[in-house]
Amino acid sequence: MKICQLPLLSLLFIVLPVSCTSPTGPTPAESGKATSGGTAKPSPSPTPMPVSSVSGIGKAFHISGNIDDAAQEGDVCDVTLPFTVPGTLKFEFTPTSATKGTYTYSGPFNATGSGPYEIYSDGKMLVSGTGCIMGKCATYSHDWKAKPIDPKTCGRGK
Repeated sequence: MKICQLPLLSLLFIVLPVSCTSPTGPTPAESGKATSGGTAKPSPSPTPMPVSSVSGIGKAFHISGNIDDAAQEGDVCDVTLPFTVPGTLKFEFTPTSATKGTYTYSGPFNATGSGPYEIYSDGKMLVSGTGCIMGKCATYSHDWKAKPIDPKTCGRGK
């Protein structure tokens, strides 16, 4: 009987030290959770925030982007007021806040479209919606660029 107990006892000593955490779980420092000492859990990478929630970013932007072969590009002096972005199509943007709104466009070959847009602090402008050309319609979502510019040097009439 003693011969069988020895291998079982040695197996117990081999298996027990494998775990690196205490029997009650990781300590607050190991888990990254806040303790009364103020150690905070690291936060994940932030999602790009809309412009209005980031201080120091103005209302003037150089906006550029495409919808298929149609290219749009231009300076917008105040994105809180209705604005256009010149290019292949006639885009008209109607803001509902400093970072969001809706748009419509029209252009050659009976091109029409509309949808929502949103400007983010990382320089991205998401333009999505439904567009039609020559009677054929499709939905889309495109990433445009919205680079902040100095409103003092921004052109007038846009």
